[in-house]
Parts: sequence; C-alpha cells; structure tokens
Amino acid sequence: MTYIQFIIKTVFLLILCSFISVCIPCVLSEEDGPLYIGVLLPLNGPEGQPLYNALLLSQNQINEGGGIGGRPVQLILRDTSTGDLMKYAEDLAKDPRIKVVIGPYSSDDLFAVADLFIKKQKVLISPSASSDEIYRAFAGTGSVWRTVSNDGDITSVLLQHIKQNGGKNVALLTINSTYGNTFYDWIPYWAIEYNITITGEEKYSTQNDIAGAVDRLCKVRPDYLIFVHSGSGNEIRSAIETLKELNSSTIPYFIYPTVDKQGQILLRPDAQDQQKLLESGLWNIHNISVLSTIIPDKTLMLMSKEWDPGFSKEYTISKYGQSDYAPEVYDALLVASGVMARITAYRQKSPMNAALSILTNESGDLMPRTEEGFQSAFNQIQQGLTPVFIGATGPLLFKSEGTDRREPWYGTYRMEDGKIISDPVLHQNLTKSDNKSGLADNSTDLSTVPVQNISHGDFWAVIGAFSREWTNYRHQADALTMYEYLKSQGVSDDHIILLIYDDIPTDKKNTRPGEVYHKPGEEEVRKRAIPDYIGEIVDKKTLTDVLFKKVESDGRPVLQSDENSTVLVYLSSHGVQGGDLLFGNDSERITPDEFASIVDKMKEKKVFGRMLIVLESCFSGVIADSITTPGVIVMTASAQNETSKAASYDSALSTWLSDEFTTELISRLKNSDSSVTLRQLYQQIFYHVRSSHPTISMHNASLDITAGLFFGGA
Repeated sequence: MTYIQFIIKTVFLLILCSFISVCIPCVLSEEDGPLYIGVLLPLNGPEGQPLYNALLLSQNQINEGGGIGGRPVQLILRDTSTGDLMKYAEDLAKDPRIKVVIGPYSSDDLFAVADLFIKKQKVLISPSASSDEIYRAFAGTGSVWRTVSNDGDITSVLLQHIKQNGGKNVALLTINSTYGNTFYDWIPYWAIEYNITITGEEKYSTQNDIAGAVDRLCKVRPDYLIFVHSGSGNEIRSAIETLKELNSSTIPYFIYPTVDKQGQILLRPDAQDQQKLLESGLWNIHNISVLSTIIPDKTLMLMSKEWDPGFSKEYTISKYGQSDYAPEVYDALLVASGVMARITAYRQKSPMNAALSILTNESGDLMPRTEEGFQSAFNQIQQGLTPVFIGATGPLLFKSEGTDRREPWYGTYRMEDGKIISDPVLHQNLTKSDNKSGLADNSTDLSTVPVQNISHGDFWAVIGAFSREWTNYRHQADALTMYEYLKSQGVSDDHIILLIYDDIPTDKKNTRPGEVYHKPGEEEVRKRAIPDYIGEIVDKKTLTDVLFKKVESDGRPVLQSDENSTVLVYLSSHGVQGGDLLFGNDSERITPDEFASIVDKMKEKKVFGRMLIVLESCFSGVIADSITTPGVIVMTASAQNETSKAASYDSALSTWLSDEFTTELISRLKNSDSSVTLRQLYQQIFYHVRSSHPTISMHNASLDITAGLFFGGA
C-alpha cells in the first residue's frame, strides 16, 4: 500500500466512523452499572408507605425482566416526610448520575423546586401534583410531566356528568385552598361550554362555614351542588345534613369522597394523627370508622377508578392500606425508565427532548404491563421507536405539548338504591366552541354610520396596571407590553398616559433589577417606558381624573382628546365576583355601575368619538355588560362568572410574567395583516385563549373596522 493510499484509506475510515457516531445511536452504555432515577416524595407513614411500595413493585418488575439494556434501575430516595424538601431537591439536582426525578408530591412543592431541575436539564415526573397551573407553566418544555390527571380536565368530566343526568343549574362550594381554587376557576369555564348555569359560588375555610354556605347557595334551588372538600368525612356529612334540614331538592355532587360501596362516609384521622395512633397500637387501619351518615340516592360522584385487578393483586398492601396515588407512582417509574432508555441510546438528546420524543407519539405499539412487555418497550425505545407503555392507570400517552395525559384517569358514579354504581362518562378532548363568542364569522356592519364616513381624529391611550407586589408581576408586565406595542406603532409618549405602581423593577425578589419581562427570554419591557403616574398615586381618583381630563395643580398629564378622537383604555388588575376592578391590595374598587357612569360622563365631556376599553381581569365580562354608552366597545379577558388565567411562567423568577388574554392580544396584533378587523381580531383571540371566554360588547359601534385604528394604527 502506497503512502497516498494509506492516507486515503485512513481519511475514509475516519469519515465512516464519524458518520456512524452521528447517525447510529449508541445503544451500548459507557458503563454497565445501574441507571439512577431520583425520587422526591413522602415514603413513610400513612401517606408515604403505599407510595414506596408502589415504587418497589415497579422497580422489581423492571429489573427482574432485565432492566434497561441489561442495566438495573436504581432509585435514589429522598423521603420528604422526614426531611427538608428544598435540601433534598438540591441534592438530586446536583447529582450528575440522575437525569430524571419522580416527584414532588404537591403542586406547590413542584413550583418551589422546578427551577433547580430545569437549570440542570433534568426531568420531573410527578404522580400527584394535579393543579392546572402546572400545565400552563410547563407544557411544551419537556421538563415537567405527571401521571395524575389535571384537575382542569376533571372539571370538564364532572360537568359532562351533570349534563348527562339532566342538570341545568349548579351551585359551587369549594375549600379555600390551592386544590379548591382549580375547581373554582375551571367549573365556570366548562359550564359555559355545556350551557349549564352557575347559580352561585362560595369558598369555605372551616367546617363551621359549610352549613351557612350550603343554605345560601341552595336558596335559588340549583339542580346540583358541587362540593369540593378537603378530604374530611365530617365536611361531607355537614353538607348532607344541611341539605336534609333544608328539605332541599338540590342533589349533591362530591369530588373524591371517602366512602365505602354502600355510600357510608369513612372517617380516619389526618396523616399525622393516624401515624401516632398506629404507633401506639390504638388504631387499626383495617377498622376504619364509619360515620352514621349515608350519601343519599341520586348523589353523583367523581372518584379514582377502581384499581386494575392485576395491579391490585401484585401490590403489597401495607399496614397503612391503599393510597389513591399508588398506581400513579407505579406508572411514574415506568415513564421515567422509558425516558432513561431513550437517553442512554441517544446521548446527544437532552432529557427534555428525550421525554418529548417518546411520550407524545401516539403511533407506537401498545406494550402490555408485564416484564416481557417492559423489556420489549425499552428495546424499541433504544432502537428509535416510540412504543406506548400500558401502566396501572392505562396507556401512558401524553398530549402533543407534553406534561399531561391525553385522557384523565377517573371514575364517575351515582348512588342508587343505597349502593354506589358506575355511571360512565366518555371523556371528550374538547376545544372551545366557536359559537360561544356570540359573533358570526360573516357579519354586517353594526354601525348606523358607514365606516368610510367616520372621522378617526387623533389617537390617545390610557394604560393602567393597578396591582402591586411580586405575585402580581404579570399585571404590570401586561401594561408595559401594551405600552411597548403602541410605541412600536409610532404613538408618541405625549399621547400615552401610563399608570403603573412600578414596584417590580426594585423588588428584592427580582434577580434582574430594573427589568421586567412579558415572556421568558424575550425583550425587556420596562427600561424604555416613561410612566406618568407611579406608586401610591396610582389609585381610583387618579384614573378618573385622567379620563375626565381634569388637570390638577401638579400639572400631571391627562387626556387631551376630543369628540373626534379615538381612545384606547387598557387596564390590568384583579377582579372579583360581581365584576369589581381592584386597586392596590383591594384598598379601592370600581364597580361595574361606577365604570359605566365614568364612561357616560366621558361621553358628556366629549372625551372621545369612539373608544375601545380592554380589561385584563377576572369576571370582567360583568363590566362589559354594564357599559351601554354609544360609540364604546369593551373587550374583556373573561366572561361574567369566570376567572382569567396567567400564561407565561418563569421558573427562575418563580412568578407568572403575563396573562393569557393579553399575551394572545399582543401576539395577534403583531402578526395580523393590517386589514384585520376588530371582529376578526376578537374571534382569533376568543378561540386561542385556552382558559377563559373573552367577551366583546358594542353599542351602536362597529366591529367591522380596522383593528389597528384602536391600537395606534392609521
């Protein structure tokens, strides 16, 4: 072989090796040792021991079948029932052996630790954190997953269940907690979709509050009372006994009641007291106390499904009994192991991308819940395929954007002749109904004046954010982003009046001092802004002075518009039931009637020719219905009985940066053709806002005019 031939052959071999290393995944591990998966859960006591048993069952079945590519799965356990959550989370996040962690237990805990793992590019899989906020914060990132159902999806099911049983009017009573708030937020949303009327909503903090709340809610005789309780049998009994005393025809609907098959309410101490009783020998978990109260016939219930018989037989019943989350914990380890199989085969993939690639593909083969099935699944994953595990809770298939299961795991039941019987509801993957917007796709001009004859006049804007403190970061970011958009359209500062408390840039929690963001990684929105009013002066009086063109002695700017002007009023803050708009820490309010009166006076004072009011607040649809002034259009983030929802979550700052409605509004304005009408803009926003039903109202005003007219355009 000549020297030149040697060089050519060597180069060819190097190119071939490079091709193989890039195009063919490395199935063989660099080491033959265990594959480590972290666990951040309670693992002892009445709450934790059943979860530990489920982990061991899943681990043993995986390893007895041969592990992952011949490597056993080993768990690095951190028991949060006996130690500090944050310290344990830091330990697991820093451990280079760990790419996937199962846990944590609650939604609040997940938000507390998420950033530690995201920074290290590690995947969290929670078996029990069920808040819808988790989906809104982390869907699409690949960083957070869960095998438990999203409570937001569960609310859809229970409203379907009520409708299936003839319910048309419902009242809602929820525990005042993070858990209860999810139902408080989402039940009104789905009630709109299913044409069910919410006759009243209340929250309670203690058992003593229940009787009075039930009495008030049932005065209007709703068909059903949805009761979201803390888990206490005594709370359920209180609701039932109050309904009996009232001789009410209202039928209760219970979410996850603890009952036996005859509908008798079960009572057990909370986890801490139960542990003490067990240790003392005074309590036997198999002799659970039964309250004398029995759930009445016709009652509807949503509960966890009965365990799969095969899983129930395999699962070791501990002295603490079964746990609602044992099947989800078992499945979480299957999901984690599948992600690890992909990571070991495709080392160039991040754990998040590995999770997205195997968990969201619905075209793969279903793998049975057996040792052989697990091994076949791991082998296929390492070969680049996307099989679907069948776990203890069914197929482990996730939505295309990740985080949540495609179908929630639940059971719906009713009481009949003294027994609980199954009353199935087929889950529907619903999207928002277009007809709820109240606007037809093709509509004629609603104005009595032809559009081409309207004098646009000059343009003015009032932008206000009335909440303060770090937890309300998003309201100020919303207002600043609207300000930035108007500036980008060429509106000068002397035609924009900006009222903002402005405490976010200097808040101690702000790790980016002086800066405010509307979306993670996007352009900063505070530094170029020139607020006209900041701090304590951002109040109800200042807003009305600005809108009434009332100049004070300090000469601060107010509207200088006239009867030919186009005016935009954009306000972001908290709203409460009844539609009141809040200032500060609820130190002041503007009621819907007051707001309507303000707009009427603006018309009398010839402040505008036409005006668009945009409200980013909960229950803001009430204000829209209250304003009947000619020439005024009101667009709101939510319907009368709905909350609006936060959108972009920044785990590094541990706060929400924006609200969903405003995010969608700004995005549509930036990306729409200049000819898009206000009607078309609203319809696009309505359909794409996932978590509420934005509203629009107009009185002798046209929606079929260019939307840009109200946002600084010509």
